[in-house]
Amino acid sequence: MAHWAGMAAAARDRGVRRALLDRAIDASAHSANVGGMRRPRLAIVQLAAAAALAASVSASSLDGVAAHAAPSCKVLSAPRSLGATLLSLHRNYMRHQPDVHKPTITGPVGRVYLGSCGSERHALASFDARYNGLYFGIEDQPERFIEPPGEGWRDIGNTGGDLCGAAPTALLKGWKLVRSCPG
Repeated sequence: MAHWAGMAAAARDRGVRRALLDRAIDASAHSANVGGMRRPRLAIVQLAAAAALAASVSASSLDGVAAHAAPSCKVLSAPRSLGATLLSLHRNYMRHQPDVHKPTITGPVGRVYLGSCGSERHALASFDARYNGLYFGIEDQPERFIEPPGEGWRDIGNTGGDLCGAAPTALLKGWKLVRSCPG
């Protein structure tokens, strides 16, 4: 019963909000009606112009950042020993996950991707996984690794299957894993 009462209250709130919005739109249209001809209020025009300007400045700033950041990223050849290092890190990472019991992890499966952007290194690798008595294979992978300057490698979790955001887009493109990423 409480569930239905909550849903009715939410619908009522939406109705009130919609009525207030309609009333505001009507008031705006009425105040903008001059000489029988409707025209937008100056404040609305100024707000739209400011939003357009902010969007164009943000887009051009981001284009400059992306263009500047891309040349500092380099695809590197992964040494054979890196796979064993990442496997060890991933096994340790999985042992400390609260919902993972008795993990058996092997690999890496396939290629280990390595690259650097500035002084930070990034790696992607997939592992064959079995835990909680179930075989998961390489589901939700590859796994993401990062090595900040002056620190060791860290497992920062899997991609969930979505490569965009797994590493800088310039590296993902260099590894030929994606053509582009949104944003």
